[in-house]
Amino acid sequence: MCNINQFKEMIKKLESEKLSEICEQFLFDHEGAMKILTDYCNKFGLQIDDSEIKDYMSNMHSNGDFDNVVCFGIELSENQLYKKFHPS
Repeated sequence: MCNINQFKEMIKKLESEKLSEICEQFLFDHEGAMKILTDYCNKFGLQIDDSEIKDYMSNMHSNGDFDNVVCFGIELSENQLYKKFHPS
């Protein structure tokens, strides 16, 4: 089990290109993106399950932690659809 601060630390250590790839994958292959995140967590030494990942990702979205992530060529903070579902 891990906490959100450990999860955030792991996310921060991902290269921006990798985070963008995961973001894009979430849009067309949610389960595949979850598997990739779970693998990264395990490599980082975090014992975490899918529900914790979803909770932490939702929390980070709500806090704007992903606003600067580029997804399909545009920062999420500028993406109107993203802002509709993740208002700040």
